[in-house]
Amino acid sequence: MNWRLASVMFTLVSVVVIGILVTIALVAGYDKANAVMLTIALGFLLSLPLTYMVTSRLVEFSATQK
Repeated sequence: MNWRLASVMFTLVSVVVIGILVTIALVAGYDKANAVMLTIALGFLLSLPLTYMVTSRLVEFSATQK
């Protein structure tokens, strides 16, 4: 695994996933601090496997293009 690519992808993926989940939580009416913090933690944990999948597919795609 390309760790530099994975760290950049984790930054992007985590911001997007956390942003989507926090927006959903706020629209659903969960606007207390505990609920938002739990949503951020859930987004952080969810972005780890997503980062692995995206990074592995990008590495695989770039290998086929050579």
